[in-house]
Amino acid sequence: MPATIIGNSADLAFGVADAQTGMVVQSITHANSSDAVELKNRSGDTTSVVFRNKRVTYTVEGAYTTFSDSVGTDITVTGGETFGLSGAAYVTEITRTRSADNFEQVSYSAVIYDGIT
Repeated sequence: MPATIIGNSADLAFGVADAQTGMVVQSITHANSSDAVELKNRSGDTTSVVFRNKRVTYTVEGAYTTFSDSVGTDITVTGGETFGLSGAAYVTEITRTRSADNFEQVSYSAVIYDGIT
């Protein structure tokens, strides 16, 4: 549960308000990216650029409880920012970490490829 913000802060967010199945979320990162293809002239200067393969990558980290998704499955990222793209989010990586001085941790990355459902 996020903390209460005191003061003139109606547009600010503090903490992680969104829950994800199978974990106690510690952080969520949303990254909007694409591939850039540049056209260069004979002097090597860029004269045109095309952006393609738009995608959003989510990275979610937290304490493991019952997380059971696997690589390649499509998931719903609660509270995920889509940056205007449409499509399903597919898990691309899952990491579980155990240590002597912390709770078992899980992190995963999922990617929305624009238009792929």
